[in-house]
Amino acid sequence: MFVYSTDAVRAEMRYRQEKIRRDFQRPFWFLPKRAPQPPQPCAPELRARPAM
Repeated sequence: MFVYSTDAVRAEMRYRQEKIRRDFQRPFWFLPKRAPQPPQPCAPELRARPAM
């Protein structure tokens, strides 16, 4: 007679797979870098008056 139910075994397998995935994840410094964002326009440009 089995001591563990199939649901308990499946849950244990899922937990161990997730733990392995977390433990062997690449550190953040190996992740690809995001492209730098262009600088936002500063306030004087936004308030510039049209030439007359």
